[in-house]
Amino acid sequence: MGRVRVGLVCGHFDPARDGVADYTRHLAEHLRSAGCEVLICTAHRYARTPGAEVVGVTDRWDVPGVLRAGHALGQLALDVVHVQFAPSAFGFSRAVGLLPLLLPAGTPVLATLHEYGVRVTEGVGGRLRSALWSTMERRGCADRETLVLTVKAARLLVTAPEHADVVKARFAHRGLEVTHVPIAPNIPLARVDGEDIPSAVRASLGLPPDVLLALFFGFLHPVKGLERLVEAVATVRRVLPDLRLVLAGGAESHSVPEGDAAAMRRGLEDAARRHGVEHRVIFTGYLREDDVSRLFRAADVAVFPFDAGVTAKSGSLLAALAHGVPTIATARPGELDRPTEVEGVLRVPPRNTAALADALRLVLCDRALATRLAAAGKSCAARWTWSDIAEFHALMYAEVLREAESEESQRLPGGIATGTRIRRDRRRGR
Repeated sequence: MGRVRVGLVCGHFDPARDGVADYTRHLAEHLRSAGCEVLICTAHRYARTPGAEVVGVTDRWDVPGVLRAGHALGQLALDVVHVQFAPSAFGFSRAVGLLPLLLPAGTPVLATLHEYGVRVTEGVGGRLRSALWSTMERRGCADRETLVLTVKAARLLVTAPEHADVVKARFAHRGLEVTHVPIAPNIPLARVDGEDIPSAVRASLGLPPDVLLALFFGFLHPVKGLERLVEAVATVRRVLPDLRLVLAGGAESHSVPEGDAAAMRRGLEDAARRHGVEHRVIFTGYLREDDVSRLFRAADVAVFPFDAGVTAKSGSLLAALAHGVPTIATARPGELDRPTEVEGVLRVPPRNTAALADALRLVLCDRALATRLAAAGKSCAARWTWSDIAEFHALMYAEVLREAESEESQRLPGGIATGTRIRRDRRRGR
C-alpha cells in the first residue's frame, strides 16, 4: 500500500499549553517511526512549530473557518484524516464536526474523543434543546457535541472508557462501535548519568537536601483541587515540618486564558498565606520535559487532587507512575470514602481535604506503602507505550483504507480495485 499519508487535525497545536496538542505531538512522532507520513493540520498561527511537520489549514474553527479547512485538507492528498477532538482544542466550536461532509469523496475520517459528555444545557430552553438532540442521536443523525463527526467516523476512538459509555448511551439504537485506546505517559524519563537527582533538584529549588517534596504536575486549573492540596500540606506539616509542596506547570492554557490564569495563581498564593505555608509552596511555571522528569525523580510523593477524580487519560498521572513516584489521586465522586490502594495509586475521595491530608501522611510515613505504590504504579504505566499506540493506529489506518478500497471497487465497472497510491495521485489531479 505504500506509506499511509495521515492528517492529524488538532485545532490549536500548542503542546506547551494544551494536553490534546501534546498528545497529538507524541502520536505524530511515533506514527512516523511506525512508517506513516504524518501532517499535523491546525490553525495557521501554529504552522511554524519547530521540529514538526505542521500545516495551517484555517485561521479559526467557526463554520466559515471549517469550510476553509475542509478545502485545504482536500488539497493535501491525505489518505486518512484523523480528528483529535476536544472542545478546548477547537476554541469550543462544534463546527469541526462538519468535516466529514467537506472532504473529497472516499477520504476516510476518524475521530478520537479526548473530552466528551461535557456539554451541559440549563434552564427550560436548555432542556428542550437537550431533548431535541437526544431525538437526533437516537436516529443517528447528529451528535450534540460533534455534529456529524461521531456518527460518520470510519473509526471512533476514546482515551477514557467513560467517554465510550456516553457514546453508547446516546446512540444505543445505532450501535456505534467505540474503541478505547489508553494514552501513555507524557513525560519521558530523563537520563541520570550517575547524578544525585534528589539533592540536585532540591538545591536548584533553594532547599536543603533532606526536605520532603510533594509534587503536583500539570496545568494549574480551578477544577484540580489545588487550594485543598495547599491546605492538606499545611495540615501534614504539623507532623512533618520539613514537607514542601511544588506546583509544577504553567497556569495559562487554552481553557484558562491569561487574565484568569493570573487570578488563579494569586488565589493559590493567598491560600498558602492563609494556611501559613507561603514560603513552603513553590510555583515553577512551565518546565521542559527533562526538568519535569528530574522533579518526578526527586519527589517523595506525587498528588493529583482533581475535583471530579483523576482518570487514566491523565498523562501527568501516568508520568508520575512511570517515574516510580508513590502517587495519590482522587477517585470519582462516590466511589470510596477513605484512602484506598487501587492499581498502584492511593485513591482518595474528591473535595475532601482531611482524606487528602491522611493520604499524604500515610505515604510519607509508611515506607512499605510508598514502595508498594511505586512498584505497582510503574507496572500499570508500562501497559501502553507510545510505540504500542502508534502501531495500533497504523494498523487501523491500513484496515480502514482496505475497507474504503473494497467499497470503491464495488462501485466501479467490473469491480476494478484502486490502490492507495493511485487514489492519492488522482486527488492531485493526475
